[in-house]
Amino acid sequence: MEITFLPSDYLITVCRKIEDENFIESDFLLRAVRIRNTTEKSVKLIKYRFQLLSNGNLRKTISYTEEKVKEKAQELQLVVDQLLTNKQDKVQEIARKGNLQLFLGQEDFWSKDHFSNNELTPNQETGFRLEHFRICDENPIDEIFFTVIYQQENEEKSTSIKIPLKGYETKNDYIFPLKGSWVIFGNWDDPHNHRTMNSQEFAMDLIQLDNELMFDQIIEKPNEAFPFYGEDLLAIADGEVIDCVNTVPENPGSLRMIPNEERRKIIEELGFVPLASGNYIVLKHGQEEYSFYAHVQEGSLKVKKGDQVKQGQIIGKLGNSGNSTGPHLHFQLMDKPSILTGRGLPCRFTNLKNMVGEPMDFIENNYQVVHSIKD
Repeated sequence: MEITFLPSDYLITVCRKIEDENFIESDFLLRAVRIRNTTEKSVKLIKYRFQLLSNGNLRKTISYTEEKVKEKAQELQLVVDQLLTNKQDKVQEIARKGNLQLFLGQEDFWSKDHFSNNELTPNQETGFRLEHFRICDENPIDEIFFTVIYQQENEEKSTSIKIPLKGYETKNDYIFPLKGSWVIFGNWDDPHNHRTMNSQEFAMDLIQLDNELMFDQIIEKPNEAFPFYGEDLLAIADGEVIDCVNTVPENPGSLRMIPNEERRKIIEELGFVPLASGNYIVLKHGQEEYSFYAHVQEGSLKVKKGDQVKQGQIIGKLGNSGNSTGPHLHFQLMDKPSILTGRGLPCRFTNLKNMVGEPMDFIENNYQVVHSIKD
């Protein structure tokens, strides 16, 4: 039996101290698991077991029954059928491949032709996706010991792997990409939002509330009705512009997108990323860290590919292009230059305060209000 997982090297864990208690919260996501029958006989999977360890010591065990194993396989079957079935239409096929890469960070992992449920003939496979853990303990969790228990010819057997967990510290000093006060949407602590996509695991959407402190992108309004539309976007650190697009049309307002004919033209002429991200900028910083700005206002880029930028330099304006329901900045840090193959990284900032004026460097909570300190 063979078990493989994504990310294939280690999972990034975010640790938070529980206030007024001597506990650490470890938060991590196992993106995808494939279990393949490499034996010469059929098997039946009857249990998954996750043993969570800290410094080699077992801290918690989570077990899934055979019924849950089946449920996980059935849920994944729907995803496999959707993402691994080739489309006859050229545009739909480009979108399919793009969405698959966004989700996994690669094109090949599960095999549709060999996929099954919890009963596997030789060379068949199954698996699960997006297993999220949030565990409180005295010490950070640093390893998952994952075991698949199965039956083969009335004999119970098992196969196990070790999945390492590591914290990540940004390698450069970064400032926030916008000036002023902003609300964070889709933060990493919401496992059902950006985090479902590989390069977006620690992405965030940045917006401002209206004068009544309401989120007003739930009704149709023109872009110009949002005071923060067109706000300057800032380079978070020195770097090089290694990719950018400046010609994707703006959506006319909140809850309104450009016609499907225009969207089809974008993907045919520019590819999947501009369709999803609209106008965007990718900056390469030191030590293999890349920042990504999406949904930038059409024609607003102040830079071009190959330009060198300085920290705090204006590089474009906040817009509403691409797959966007209203003006906002989608921002993320990653370890590669492409959102299709890069891995999302936690990003710390040197110039942030929380809503009560206390310094902060890492955004921990969805819907948090942050304020960037002016130089």
